[in-house]
Amino acid sequence: MFCISISHKNAGAEIREKLVFTSEIQRELMTDICSLGKVTQCVFLCTCNRTEVYFCGNSGSVEEVKHILAKYSKTDETVLAPYFRQYHGDKAIHHLFEVACGIDSMVIGEDEILGQTKNAYTAAKEWGTVSYELNIIFQSAIACAKKIKTETALSKTSVSIATLAANEAKKLGENVNVLVIGATGKTGMTVLKNLLSYKNVNITATLRSHNTGFGTAADSLFKTADYTDRYSFTNEADCVISATSSPHYTITLNRLKESLIHKKDRLFIDLAVPADIEENITQLEGVKRIGIDYFEKLAQENNALKLDSVDAAEQIIEEETDTLKKDIAFHNYLPFRENTGTEISEKLLYQLKSELDSSQFAAVLEVLKNYKEHS
Repeated sequence: MFCISISHKNAGAEIREKLVFTSEIQRELMTDICSLGKVTQCVFLCTCNRTEVYFCGNSGSVEEVKHILAKYSKTDETVLAPYFRQYHGDKAIHHLFEVACGIDSMVIGEDEILGQTKNAYTAAKEWGTVSYELNIIFQSAIACAKKIKTETALSKTSVSIATLAANEAKKLGENVNVLVIGATGKTGMTVLKNLLSYKNVNITATLRSHNTGFGTAADSLFKTADYTDRYSFTNEADCVISATSSPHYTITLNRLKESLIHKKDRLFIDLAVPADIEENITQLEGVKRIGIDYFEKLAQENNALKLDSVDAAEQIIEEETDTLKKDIAFHNYLPFRENTGTEISEKLLYQLKSELDSSQFAAVLEVLKNYKEHS
């Protein structure tokens, strides 16, 4: 297995946003990758902090996959080349496990990535771009992430980008007026829930429907507004948080300039990749804008508190990946079993699998596969 990755670890939002695609485009991209002939399976994971392709193929397919990513991003490959990271074999498996459990996230232990990993795998299954190897690898990574969530403190009192954004709004003072654009999306919904946990925060949320996930009590918890009326509410807002999947700006300088009548300090928080809010709105008096990269520094403080949990999580990953590699080795051995010329029992095979580590077990199976040839 290979993984090609561009993530928050070595690329800013201006690079990452070039590799954010709709689900329809992702499907086309994966189909193109699997049509190479050198690639047999593929899963595409795309979030605001990372774009990753996991695939099974030969080493010659790596550069071709990079070429396809550049083509779909409409970016010269030489621009993206310094930001590509690639993993192969055991390192690719280990990387996926770290991603799924949140160790590799900007905010260590954040909850959203597990669901995003599951969704990426589910989409690949629906589109027919996975078979045995990626099925068992992704299933094992997801199961391991759930185990880590249960057995360690990695995700306890977890802090996400959405949580940090809501906290920035709360720090503005008492009776803060907050406008949330994109409240029906996953990130927007998390922002909304965090804001609702604070007292003296007045919330207006732009919604496409009244189905907010808070039931009939929603109207008493916050105000709702049609998305098309969003500029009407920026004038009274102390803070505007935008988190949509729109390919277009939700807030532009010219429209904002027309809507702001009262002069006061306003904070605009952009949690979208690609960006929702034009950067040049800071030309307006009293307007401050922060994007998703801003929260990396805040995340570092949260991450420092979780280093002990990371060590515990890494131990679980080592155990679970070793089991996974033994399962794959055993699966690949089965077609050769009847032709080995040995009388080794199934019970002994499972005992060996249980007591040996993955490299030892693979070595034993390799000897068994070659036994008849050399006997």
